[in-house]
Amino acid sequence: MPRTTRIQLLALALVCLPISLCSWALYAAMYSLGPAQDFMVFHTAGRLWLDGEFPLISDITAFTARIQSQYGTWFAKPIDPHPWVYPPLFLLLAIPLGTLPFTLALALFVAGGLVALIAALRCHVLPGWQRWACSISLLMAPPTPFAIGAGQNSLLLTALLVGGFGLARRTPIAAGILLGVLGCKPQLWLMAPVALVAARQWTVLAAMASTLVLLTLASVGIVGTAPWHEWFSLILWPNPDFLRWMEFGRMWGQSAYTDAVLLGAPTSVANAWQGVVTLASAVLVWWCYRRSALPDDLRLAVLLTATILAAPHVSNYDAVMVTVAVSLFLCRALTDGLRPLEAVVAISAWSIELLNPPRAISWGLVTPLVYAAFLTIVVARGRAAGCGPARPREIDAPAYQP
Repeated sequence: MPRTTRIQLLALALVCLPISLCSWALYAAMYSLGPAQDFMVFHTAGRLWLDGEFPLISDITAFTARIQSQYGTWFAKPIDPHPWVYPPLFLLLAIPLGTLPFTLALALFVAGGLVALIAALRCHVLPGWQRWACSISLLMAPPTPFAIGAGQNSLLLTALLVGGFGLARRTPIAAGILLGVLGCKPQLWLMAPVALVAARQWTVLAAMASTLVLLTLASVGIVGTAPWHEWFSLILWPNPDFLRWMEFGRMWGQSAYTDAVLLGAPTSVANAWQGVVTLASAVLVWWCYRRSALPDDLRLAVLLTATILAAPHVSNYDAVMVTVAVSLFLCRALTDGLRPLEAVVAISAWSIELLNPPRAISWGLVTPLVYAAFLTIVVARGRAAGCGPARPREIDAPAYQP
């Protein structure tokens, strides 16, 4: 490692360390009052199917009461409504988890997601200090303790997206399978087809579509058609209980919709603004994968960040995707020479989740602007003279070499 790179990397670490310690301390204190509540939803859904009480999953009140009765000793106070909102595809994972004791299932789920993401990053960065830097960045970033404390699936889903695009040219069928599984959380899957069509990755696209079809058929074979009918009914014709929960959940998120409502916009205007941001994100992803000369690691950084901006509902833990995007960008920038403005913007994007959600901390309202600034420096560096078109196998062989 060149001396300048060592100095810059050390400086970044010294700036990020107190932010990381604050994040871990804050979320440890917060989740000590009610840990792993999101994972309790997954585990309870699996247990209901195994115990022959699966219809309870469609009743928000009864489902929440079951969670409260099973894990009440974990909570400092009664929990808010916790409905099952995932498509039945996710039940294919929840049911096996339900066969295990809760603590063991939680440990395997969280550790498995973290290990899978670190492994997926190997497709995009060189051996040595870059892999260590990405792994440490992931462990230190504010979204990671939030995801672990909530028992969320964002580590695993980010691994699917990162790994899918990492394998796209080497083993397109395996890549399509990973991206097909990502469809279990549709709002984090939206930009993947845009990128694949733009890049003309037809084999990956076909494998992804086939995987979605096969997983759907498998879920129908295991849990029947009723869960699909109920899920589509909730999405298309939500009942009052679900509408109240959905509005509550979105307002404690950090989407463009949430920011618009908090700034005083009517719901109709906020939804329209979310549509504009989603469309703009899709256009940027399309341009990066069809027209630009950005190398594959920076294209992926754009895709990950645009996925968070485009989603109609995201939370702190979903921003693990932005952590990966910033880490990929810094690996390249540190090798080429990191500029001061780039460092400020990258650290801001890496740490901004400590100020979210905006309903709790008003500074979180600047998050979309910070992400937009980060996208700007990613594209600018990718178009710089030293970063020509991506080499044919760049995505295969963890690739960037100066």
